[in-house]
Amino acid sequence: MAVEKKEIIIREIQQWKQSRLLPGKYCDFLLALYSQGEEREETTEYHMNLKLVFLLFSNILMLPLTFLVINFTELPDRLQIFLAFIFLAISFACYRLFSSNQVLKIPVSKLILLANLLLVTVELVEWWTKHQGAVAIVVTIQLITWLAIGMKQKDKYLFGAGMIGTIMVLYYVFI
Repeated sequence: MAVEKKEIIIREIQQWKQSRLLPGKYCDFLLALYSQGEEREETTEYHMNLKLVFLLFSNILMLPLTFLVINFTELPDRLQIFLAFIFLAISFACYRLFSSNQVLKIPVSKLILLANLLLVTVELVEWWTKHQGAVAIVVTIQLITWLAIGMKQKDKYLFGAGMIGTIMVLYYVFI
């Protein structure tokens, strides 16, 4: 087979591997087959466009915005919760986008989503029960869930956030 044709086929297989059209093992096998066992350097170039950068910063701003809307506005409680749910939905959409994008596979979006969820659940429990013990129980359950998910997914950031949060809540409750 001509060298030019092999190069075209190899580039196509690398593109399939990057876009996950075929499983990685199959692509590795095909690359080894067509390159005849020669080691090839895979050059992957990632481009961040302006839209992804804007979404990253807007996702980072969702957490302080949720905190400000819940704690420092004189809006009615229902409107505060509605706005917090909108911010939570935006944060969830950003998390889904970033978790599917190879360039932005960062743990920050998951932590922002879970922190927003924590703020919204604290606000809802305070609004419904008006009892600090119920809030502490719900927060502890959520943080222990973070610990379990962090251990299962081997996510050290989530595990660390869950551990620190659980220690802080237990310190607040018992001391």
